[in-house]
Amino acid sequence: MTSPVPTSSPEARTPMALRKPLTTGVVTVMLLAALSACGADSDTDSGSSSSAPASSGSDSGSGSGSAKLPSAKTLRDVQEFITGAGLPCDNLTEDESAKGTPSEGFLGPADEDDTGAEKAEIDAWAIEKSGFCGETRSDLGGWIIYLPSDMKAFQENYRKKVRDTSADEGWRDKMARGKFLFGADFVVDPTNYQASKTLLQAGLLLENCDPAFKAPDGYRTQDAQASGCVLTSYLSDALDQ
Repeated sequence: MTSPVPTSSPEARTPMALRKPLTTGVVTVMLLAALSACGADSDTDSGSSSSAPASSGSDSGSGSGSAKLPSAKTLRDVQEFITGAGLPCDNLTEDESAKGTPSEGFLGPADEDDTGAEKAEIDAWAIEKSGFCGETRSDLGGWIIYLPSDMKAFQENYRKKVRDTSADEGWRDKMARGKFLFGADFVVDPTNYQASKTLLQAGLLLENCDPAFKAPDGYRTQDAQASGCVLTSYLSDALDQ
């Protein structure tokens, strides 16, 4: 195995019907109370669905790093999400040596052939399942899909990689730009810049661990689960750096 390498609507509520005949004054008081409570419930429910489209404004301070992000529990679910965004995600496979997969492979669950060092690397990323779809040599690229058992561990390990001054340069140059696209419970590692923008528009966010990063106006940001990092819809262009 090899490491990852740099490369729904709120329910409508109706006031409870008054069941007993009351005097006019009491009816008025109870109706006002019921309407006030209904209004409060409506305000609380509004926008609470986790599958609502991502907003373009700032959403910092969520803390969890997964608020309002798309959810997909299986590789097939992620495949459907990607195709739903209008991108090709054919030939879904868990075989890292299958035709069309990245030449460097991708990280998967540990097996008996892995060395101690490889198992330690897998444990650090907390990869429970991984797969690939698409075609790395096509114009739109392909997608490595990770289903972490611990999203915080995955994000923390990414932070460690990009901030480690002794690490490979290929990791450090991702600090200010991001590498992985995050849903609530899945991660996508794309092989194409333009297609990455499409997935950001579909609601995924990039983890940015640059201490100096500040998203331009109009882009979404929220706290990542990794300390000192944020999730953002902003994707910088390497040509602008």
